Amino acid sequence: MCRAIIRFVTALAWLALAGCAAMNEEAKRKFQAEMDGYVGRPVDELILARGVPSASASLSTGGRVLEYSSGRTSISGGYSYLTYTPVFVPNSSGGGTWISVPSHQTAPIHTSERRCKLTFEVSAAGKVLNWRAEGNDCLAQARP
Repeated sequence: MCRAIIRFVTALAWLALAGCAAMNEEAKRKFQAEMDGYVGRPVDELILARGVPSASASLSTGGRVLEYSSGRTSISGGYSYLTYTPVFVPNSSGGGTWISVPSHQTAPIHTSERRCKLTFEVSAAGKVLNWRAEGNDCLAQARP
């Protein structure tokens, strides 16, 4: 019985992980398609869609490089919770009974850094030539 439950929980965990991987691949495809959609388009469309860049630089060719940077840090854990551990208490007749002993546990603190830096090269004529993304939080923008 216990092994069957463990197998079932393990199977559910693998299915959840597979679902996350599929969602991540879909998010990457959407992001790639969104960024590729700016290539060849006027830089004004990029700025209207993504906002004012966080940095820009002029190139000797007359073009520009625009950078969009974002970052966030999240902290989780650090809380305590009560669990119960089963303990067998033997008696003098050779038997015994199971009791639940309360125990405080503490979830470890986990810090997660999320960042994205998007760089767009723009021609002297004001057209987006290419783009590059760095970081672990580069996602397609939500559309209303």
